[in-house]
Amino acid sequence: MEPTPHPAAGPVLGTPSRIGFLLNQAHRYARAAANQAMQPYGLELRHFGVLAYAAQAGPRSQRQIVQALGLDKSSMVHIVDELERQGLAERRRGTTDRRAYEVCITAAGRARLQAAGDRAAAVMEALLSVLTPQEQTHLQGLLERFVEHASSWRAPPGEP
Repeated sequence: MEPTPHPAAGPVLGTPSRIGFLLNQAHRYARAAANQAMQPYGLELRHFGVLAYAAQAGPRSQRQIVQALGLDKSSMVHIVDELERQGLAERRRGTTDRRAYEVCITAAGRARLQAAGDRAAAVMEALLSVLTPQEQTHLQGLLERFVEHASSWRAPPGEP
């Protein structure tokens, strides 16, 4: 009887495809863990990202946040609606363009962001505990380089 493969084992793939598969699996597990950790705060990573960006960057238009975080426009409207319902963010007329609205984090949003962020950080720390501190630093550096490269990557002309 053959052992049951671990779910992260995935299909038999060549190294580049295997890395892509593992990145996807790591993302899925980390996202699920973070969402579960923030559930008592009424947040998911998508809410957290918008709140964190608004806290750091200050009031920004929904379009600017969509571009900065790589979100879908229709998802952004839904996320901000949910944050407004909870009193964590609000839309205000833009200071430079009165036709546009800016998303602003509220005091309650800052408090919730801090509490949920602390809990999510503890969960990520637990997930990363399988790696030594040096390995964590190395992984972060590799991922930063990968993201930097991938963010500007375009398929060569003539390829599907």
